[in-house]
Amino acid sequence: MKKYSNYLYLLSFLSIVIPTPGRFVFGFTICIELILLTVLGTLYNSLTDLLKIKETKTFLLLMFLISITIVFRQIFVIFQTEVALVMSLLFYIPPFSLFLIHLLSKNEDLSLIQRLKTNSIQIFTFSFIALVFFFLRDIFVFGTFTFYGKNHLIYEKLIFSLQPTGFFAFIASIPGVFMIFALILVLLKFIKRKFDSYENLEAQDALS
Repeated sequence: MKKYSNYLYLLSFLSIVIPTPGRFVFGFTICIELILLTVLGTLYNSLTDLLKIKETKTFLLLMFLISITIVFRQIFVIFQTEVALVMSLLFYIPPFSLFLIHLLSKNEDLSLIQRLKTNSIQIFTFSFIALVFFFLRDIFVFGTFTFYGKNHLIYEKLIFSLQPTGFFAFIASIPGVFMIFALILVLLKFIKRKFDSYENLEAQDALS
């Protein structure tokens, strides 16, 4: 099951980052949408469980996520028009993500608070990895940092003049995406291993 979960993370990550332009502002927008859909989707699922809706539960969940996405996109059309124009149909990738549907459909035996906590940890971890990826790609591939700007436009800060050739062109390619993702995963696993070792040492000290 853990191996399946790792493959699901990888495929979901790639399905989001590959079609999305490699600028931080677009990655940040996708991550905000994912977090919003996860929280509201968890609440919606708990409501359908309370109403004992089973046969059409997944279909209703998908329709609910699409409705939230439409509203989310319209907010960007009004306040951040350039982001909305560039992303266009990319807004609709998260609600159709297998990762998100799987995340919202499991842990049905848990309480609402427990489900919110579990889902939040997973989606924030996923979003953190994605944000690190978009941040590194924005700086080292394009030499810029992008975010929401004034007058419906994207703010772009030129950090250094850079031509995407050689190593930087490789990072911008799909194999480069795999490499960066693998490096981020290795780093996170290393941190988690150190954290677990620290907790085990504290537990042993408490017992002694």
